[in-house]
Amino acid sequence: MIPARYESSRLPGKPLADLCGKSLIQRVYENAQHCKNIDKIIVATDDERILNEVEKFGGKAQMTDPQLPSGTDRVATVARNIDCDIVVNIQGDEPFLDPKVIDQAIDALIQNPEYNVSTIGKIGLTDEEIQSPNTVKVITNKKSEAIYFSRFGIPYNRDEKNNSITNPSMKHIGLYVFRKNYLIKFIEMEQSELEKLEKLEQLRIIENCEKIYIARTEKDCFGIDTPEDLTKARRCLQNE
Repeated sequence: MIPARYESSRLPGKPLADLCGKSLIQRVYENAQHCKNIDKIIVATDDERILNEVEKFGGKAQMTDPQLPSGTDRVATVARNIDCDIVVNIQGDEPFLDPKVIDQAIDALIQNPEYNVSTIGKIGLTDEEIQSPNTVKVITNKKSEAIYFSRFGIPYNRDEKNNSITNPSMKHIGLYVFRKNYLIKFIEMEQSELEKLEKLEQLRIIENCEKIYIARTEKDCFGIDTPEDLTKARRCLQNE
């Protein structure tokens, strides 16, 4: 599932933005088609312009209620009526996410039946990313289970003697793999306090005592949130 809404405070109409001859939503859709573990791709949208664009390039899309509070709610609403075991939530503004990384996250859930949710952590953070609230950080225990996600630079280094210790946090890549039954259960939960503070809905999962498996990658990607990101994306595609 690729959730895609038209309104965006920093980049209105973002899914329809032109990326070197193709719309952003088409780039994301076609990228997902390279995944080996995905059987079906559907764009869950709140706007007929996006629906028409997806159908124009031969993709599948479904309308959802514009009043739904999040992309995850959009994904779950469509998934309710689909016969499947696992639902992959691929962000509609991530055209450069390596399909092998998506498959890696899906494999993590298939191979670990004790988990209901998996996602991706990118190893290695720059100092700028550690300080930036726009980069979500995640730390795990020794079983690769998420301990916490934060926009803050975690963990805090209290003692300068520890400067030789590499920061264990990772950059969270906004991709989620859910078992369908848990996804439906998740959207029926009330927002948690940590979730409200950090504006990170995955914290609702942790606060409700569920574990999230973090698959690791060294491959980075970036989402498109601003006009500057759009310019950067066009430059990347031109270089390719």
